[in-house]
Amino acid sequence: MTLSTAASEAALLRDALALAVDTPVALLSREPFGDGAIAGFEVATPGVAPLTYFVDTSRRVVSQETGMLLGSPTAPECRIWVHPADPYLPALAPAAFSQAAETLLARLGVIAIEPPRIVGYRAGRRAVLRVAVRGGVRWIKVVPPRRVERIVDTHRRLADAGLPMADLDGWSADGLVVLDQARGTGAPDVAWRPDALLDAVDRLRQALAAVPLGHAARVGLAERRDWYVARFREGSDSARAARVADLLERVSRAWRDDEPRETIHGDLHFGQLFLDGNGEISGLIDVDTTGRGDPDDDAAAFIAHALASAYLTPEGRDARVWELARGALARWGSGPVRARATTLLLGQVLGAQERGRDDAAADLLALAEGVLDPARPIDRPRHEPT
Repeated sequence: MTLSTAASEAALLRDALALAVDTPVALLSREPFGDGAIAGFEVATPGVAPLTYFVDTSRRVVSQETGMLLGSPTAPECRIWVHPADPYLPALAPAAFSQAAETLLARLGVIAIEPPRIVGYRAGRRAVLRVAVRGGVRWIKVVPPRRVERIVDTHRRLADAGLPMADLDGWSADGLVVLDQARGTGAPDVAWRPDALLDAVDRLRQALAAVPLGHAARVGLAERRDWYVARFREGSDSARAARVADLLERVSRAWRDDEPRETIHGDLHFGQLFLDGNGEISGLIDVDTTGRGDPDDDAAAFIAHALASAYLTPEGRDARVWELARGALARWGSGPVRARATTLLLGQVLGAQERGRDDAAADLLALAEGVLDPARPIDRPRHEPT
């Protein structure tokens, strides 16, 4: 069985839960994973608080099932679980809904004063929990257990090399990493100047490149590009599918695959940065993806995130993010960088399309086309996002 669209995954969920035809099932997220995808849906049934279910068509084997399985444990066709019982993140449910997080913090000499709260989650990949503690805040990152030692080692190596990392308080082999608050203020909340922030990012990228890590960065953009090709072919109207096919053909011509040659962040954007009072980068977070790779990937991630953020910023409220995105394109926008940034923006297009937001999908596709064409101005699209 192959489940290749959000609609078919929603139908599978309805069938598995025996939902009435009028029960609302809303798509929340969908990402490529393994040989398929993980799609999240909110299900609202009368008299019951909405629940979030995930439909996993990756065909990956897990050490322990936490929900409903179609197929055999060694050849799974599909699995469904209720958040937060993620089979790839076995520490998530205990950390979120039991005393596991508080117990771990207590062993580190940190006393929690409130239960942990999930503030970020990518199904199958990672979760971030915020915990109020005596004297401040701690952050608990939940990752697949097989990756935790490498993440901890990467964090320590970057800190030893002088990168502005938050203090690492401790970790557990179950897949928990405990971090102190990053120093400074999150970049989205600071009155930075676009050129000055880009200068600071250049210095940060140079410092990262000098750290001798032996493992590869976790980017996977080439695989994501191929996944988008299939998904747009299946789920788009013919006119949009033709535009995307043409765009992806041009992306393929501009793409360049080099051997990993220097340390990159792997998911660099201004939301990962904290700044001090002088506008210098005083904190870098989310180094789970960090390793040796192509520096074009960091440039592309920064550009694509800035453009998507600019689009989501109401018109007239803050023009800086548009200026930041245009400045990053002017500074780093080689052909291969533009190809990668376009691929990332197509992920935003696909997400909007699958949520039924055709206006946003059209706007973001126009932005993606503009990124790939250096002669085309990058302007605010015609629709106002909601």
